[in-house]
Amino acid sequence: LMPAGLKDFTQRWVKIFAAVFEMDWLEFLSRFFKVTVGGPGSISRLHCHNNGAHEWYSQIQGRRLFVMFSPQDVARGCLYEDAGGRVEGALDFVAACSPVDIFFPSERRHPKFAQAKPHVVVLRPGDTLVIPTGWWHYSVALEASVTLHHPFWNLHNRKRIADEFNENFDQSRMPPELQAQAARNLQQIREKIADDDDSDMDE
Repeated sequence: LMPAGLKDFTQRWVKIFAAVFEMDWLEFLSRFFKVTVGGPGSISRLHCHNNGAHEWYSQIQGRRLFVMFSPQDVARGCLYEDAGGRVEGALDFVAACSPVDIFFPSERRHPKFAQAKPHVVVLRPGDTLVIPTGWWHYSVALEASVTLHHPFWNLHNRKRIADEFNENFDQSRMPPELQAQAARNLQQIREKIADDDDSDMDE
């Protein structure tokens, strides 16, 4: 499924996580692949993926418009970032999003948005878009659309994948001893990932 030329170490690091926590690694890996089915006009609001992930989107059916903004636009305050945290009970959530309507921005509420520099692409069936870590994006289905989405990590952004793993635990419902054990296990995983090399061979 991975686009040619990409280095994606997510699978091998998921195997490390699953081994430490005695989980089915294949079942856990499936959580990192998402199929989005949408009718014409359905949108994904302007946001940045959690935990420093790179992402790719492969269009299966229909056309989908993507509008992307670089980290420089965020640094200049052009996107009016709203930051949040994990939503209890939610299987999927966005920790950083923007209230800006990119097609009809408010000059009064979001005057700096005019300084942002959008990058626009339309995906057609068979096309794949790769979005690097830190880039923000908005998308809208131009017609009935099916898209496969995968966040991924490699040596460039590996420091954040343990944070992604950590979000699979609702620590507010864990007794203190289990919280401490989970923290020790995650630290062990961080150290193993930090020691990983640049080999393309999966273990």
